[in-house]
Amino acid sequence: MYKYAAGVLLSFCSMTSWAATAWTIVADQDLREAISSFEKAITLEPGHAQAHYYKAEALKELKHWAPALASYEKAIALEATHAPSHLGRANALLALKQWDSALSSYRQAIALQPQDAHFHHELGKALAQLKQWDNAIASYNQAIALQYDAQTFHDRGQAFHALRKWDAAVENFDQAIALNPKDALSFHARGRSLLENKLPQQALDSFDKAIDIKPQFAQAHNERGLALQQMKQFDQALSSFSAAVALDSHLAQAHFNRGRALKESQQFSDALHSFEQAIAITPSNAQAHIEQGGTLMASYKAMLAQPEDWLAKRQADGLPRYGRPMQLALQPFMPANSSQKVLCCTTAARFD
Repeated sequence: MYKYAAGVLLSFCSMTSWAATAWTIVADQDLREAISSFEKAITLEPGHAQAHYYKAEALKELKHWAPALASYEKAIALEATHAPSHLGRANALLALKQWDSALSSYRQAIALQPQDAHFHHELGKALAQLKQWDNAIASYNQAIALQYDAQTFHDRGQAFHALRKWDAAVENFDQAIALNPKDALSFHARGRSLLENKLPQQALDSFDKAIDIKPQFAQAHNERGLALQQMKQFDQALSSFSAAVALDSHLAQAHFNRGRALKESQQFSDALHSFEQAIAITPSNAQAHIEQGGTLMASYKAMLAQPEDWLAKRQADGLPRYGRPMQLALQPFMPANSSQKVLCCTTAARFD
């Protein structure tokens, strides 16, 4: 692998000054100018495969997949055994959802460079994206046999998690953590597998470690709340869901989980607000609509059970916007005395 990298570097250094300038620009992340420089190199030396390859790499970074694919294919046409161009072509085809062609390109790259662990790992990631979990694990196995790498163990753990093989998943996340003890993502993933395996205390420890490493990790706070719920520590769970929402207001699952926790504690108005937030982010979430409807029913039944107490609480809380229709629905059940009539009339005026 290192000999190949050295060869690429020597080849690249032999290119025109335009291409050498482009390398510096890529290092500075100025990709558009880099592409312009590679194009100038290609104009000067149209048959230089490396120039087409580096142009494709810059286009890939910009996620311009169709032109990147064209540049990879030009590089391959000029140098058929250039394995990184086959790998790049595979990545572009995958992004363009040309699945079969992508897998074929990954395998061509591996055939050219079978001892490169990275190539096997990339094929595994592609197979995982297609949910071909067993095949993905086989590719990760090949990669790990060639080189122990924390990311490959992590990805193999995710594949085992998808197959609901919780113990195997945890074992792989443990390997990833041993190689990279500051890997917040692997601690988080380990916690998810432990949670699915009904081991909430161990899951909580993993989520806490992920948060220690990465305090702004909203998803870890969210799933920490789920672990606390399994342990019946409901107030702490609600605090974790609220922390997740505060860190990432677009995390629909955290709004949903917070809503359920609030519903359980009969904080119906706040629960409804959380479900509304979840639905606004993911309108197709049927379960959020069900929970929203269930919360409205629970609120209605609570009012029917103790209408006077409920109205007093609404008044004390500043009468949230759900008050008017609920209070109007309650009027037939209320004793007809002047103070309650005034309250209902005031409520109706306030919410019109």
